Amino acid sequence: MKRVLRFVSLAGIGFLVITVMGCTNKENVAGKVIAEVQKDVPFTIIVPSYLPRGISIVPAGISGPTANEIHASVVMGITYGNSSQKFVSVTEENVNISWVPTHPYVTYNINGVEVMSQSVAIGSATKIISGLMYVWNRNGIHFEVDVYGYDQTQGNKVVESMIK
Repeated sequence: MKRVLRFVSLAGIGFLVITVMGCTNKENVAGKVIAEVQKDVPFTIIVPSYLPRGISIVPAGISGPTANEIHASVVMGITYGNSSQKFVSVTEENVNISWVPTHPYVTYNINGVEVMSQSVAIGSATKIISGLMYVWNRNGIHFEVDVYGYDQTQGNKVVESMIK
């Protein structure tokens, strides 16, 4: 198994991405990648226990405070996907954030946790991928789950599987 470390920026947030290559057992890779990243994160990483059929982990990574950063939070990001048009992105940060929606949104109560959701889209002038963004705070951790290429039922199931 070969590990490649690289720095990428996603929505303005830098992540150290660990891409695991050359392994055919994706679930085994996911467990190893999450376990490796967990060592460097000061909070328990919550991963979805439900994912839409056919997708698996792509990268996992962290970005922590540097000498130039004012806040002392750590951001952890994981992406699950099976194509460039269908994927689930999970971001967790050890800070409570007051999220201000930019579009009409829906609020859900899942096991006593207030989850806000709004429609989002990414892409270019020729190709748009629609999705849903879910955000919530729990136990001092801010969660954002972006679900692209799947319907609201699938998105809700992913989020519900993370809030127990």
